[in-house]
Amino acid sequence: MTDKAAAWRWVDLALACAAAATVAYGVLVLGWSVFVVIALFWLENVVIGIFNVARMLISGARLGGAGLIAALALSAFFTVHYGMFTAVHGVFVVMLFGQPELGGDLSGLFGPLTRMIDYLLADRDGWFSAVGITLLQAAVFFRWMVASRAQSAAALPALMFAPYGRIVILHVTVIASGFLVDMLNMPILGAILLVALKWVFDIVSVNSSGSVAAPAKHAPVRRFIISREEDAS
Repeated sequence: MTDKAAAWRWVDLALACAAAATVAYGVLVLGWSVFVVIALFWLENVVIGIFNVARMLISGARLGGAGLIAALALSAFFTVHYGMFTAVHGVFVVMLFGQPELGGDLSGLFGPLTRMIDYLLADRDGWFSAVGITLLQAAVFFRWMVASRAQSAAALPALMFAPYGRIVILHVTVIASGFLVDMLNMPILGAILLVALKWVFDIVSVNSSGSVAAPAKHAPVRRFIISREEDAS
């Protein structure tokens, strides 16, 4: 591991610890519920999606004009698909854990999401947590951008599907844990356990995020983006 990679790794780890500590402070001192903790994790998925669009556009721009056009098309598809996926997931979070706290009419798709975001960002402490989450993902993004600079191209289709595995693994675990917490009727302990679970996940993620695949050859990527006529001939 180079000195620069080691420095980025420590930055990532420090930000992961700071983000977890901020949420833990909210649980222990401010009385945040399991719903608030899971809703913050959901908000992080939104941030990850935004940075993933930036990755796709940068990767496409490195291929030139044709690559950028392909990246714009794929990122538009990703925004719609990932946006709907995240929106439905957020409604699930509200309906499963947020109704007692949010109250009122939670019908529709965007109504529950708007209420949840307003609830999270209603005070300064919620903003601090959101900023911590964003800084962590920004560090991971810039680490990727520096580490992948030597590559001649990046696999745009792979980037398009990259965030889904993380979301499914993490949030199935978190939501299952949330149900267990509700059954045990120990909200503070349960919320802290969720924070610890997420912190471990972040530590594993930042330790593996520095690995970059071997450089791809430029010509095959261009053929994939533009056409497959040469392969057929």
